[in-house]
Amino acid sequence: MKKLIALTLAFALLLCGCGGAPVETTAPTEATTEPTTEPTTVPTEPPKVYRNPLNGEILDGPFTDRVVAVSITNTQDAIPHVGIINADLFFEAYVSRGVVRCTAMFTDISDLEAIGAIRSTRLLTNQLAFHYDAVLIHGGGFDQVLADARGKGLDHFNVDSLYRQGDPFAKATAYRDRTYNRYAPNNLFGYGPGIMDYLENNNVRLTQPEDKDYGLTFVEDATPVTGEIADEINITFGQHTKTTTMVYNEDTGKYAYHQYGKLMTDQVTGEAEEFNNVIIMRADLYENYIYQEANFQCGGTGYYACGGKLIPIIWEPADSENIVSPFRFMTEDGEQLDINEGNSYIAIVNYFNEVEWKEVIPPETIPETTEATVPETTVETVPETTMETTAETTGN
Repeated sequence: MKKLIALTLAFALLLCGCGGAPVETTAPTEATTEPTTEPTTVPTEPPKVYRNPLNGEILDGPFTDRVVAVSITNTQDAIPHVGIINADLFFEAYVSRGVVRCTAMFTDISDLEAIGAIRSTRLLTNQLAFHYDAVLIHGGGFDQVLADARGKGLDHFNVDSLYRQGDPFAKATAYRDRTYNRYAPNNLFGYGPGIMDYLENNNVRLTQPEDKDYGLTFVEDATPVTGEIADEINITFGQHTKTTTMVYNEDTGKYAYHQYGKLMTDQVTGEAEEFNNVIIMRADLYENYIYQEANFQCGGTGYYACGGKLIPIIWEPADSENIVSPFRFMTEDGEQLDINEGNSYIAIVNYFNEVEWKEVIPPETIPETTEATVPETTVETVPETTMETTAETTGN
């Protein structure tokens, strides 16, 4: 009996495990799940917008071409102009005793069959081309002026001389034409495709760095919110040598160019010469022999007009490290001035030249029963300083 009990106890111990330790059992555990994270969205930059640096037009790629500047005569017997309505920037300035001349700057002349009338370059014309690193097209010039162009290292070409040569590329750069009822010296016209072929054939540099700063920023509507009404702007050049009048056209939203008592139109197309922007640069102009030059590196003041309104501005070279860079325009408080997309007329005048602007009231809006009120005219002049007087009279 004791033997049976002992066997029973031994069997029970076997069931409980070795050495009497309880058998461990593992409880089922819940499945472990990895924490999930929301997919990260990488922000994408908006596509880069490329613009024509002189008129704000949207381009398919960066602008890397070189600007072409053309010296345009502006005497009463040399108008209408031809082709300059296609210029992106159109400068007008008093360039020598009794002469007001224009410099038309183009980002593309390859399709223009007539540009003109072209006349000789002047010191101020050379300066403008130098500031924009432009290829300068002209009809010759006096020794002092051509020596200045060479000294500045300008790529400049006398198309009056080129078109007389036997070289077919040179011959195709320009022509003299009486079709426009002009006679020498006011019948010289540049031929855009021929000029570009000639430049390329002569290995003239025709490119600029993609990041070149031309100093201009553009918006769709740059009408100054706080500007004074300026339906008509009168700009006097030289010692009352000539007055240009810019008249705001509400239908087109542009300023129409008037001189010699008439609206300027393209002789070939009949299109009115109108500009989205009017910029007036007051600069320290002085006489070098008989030619005008400007201290552009010093900057200056001026005015900006768009959409029938005008505000005062300041200007300076666009690159502070390069005083011969293109011009930058700013508001009076030093903020970058946004200008309207499109072409620009730019007048360069001295500090004592008269500039006036006014509101033009249409006759039909004046009540017949009351005396008409003369619209207020704002005239801005700066007294001529002793230094400027000396510069004008002595040429120093």
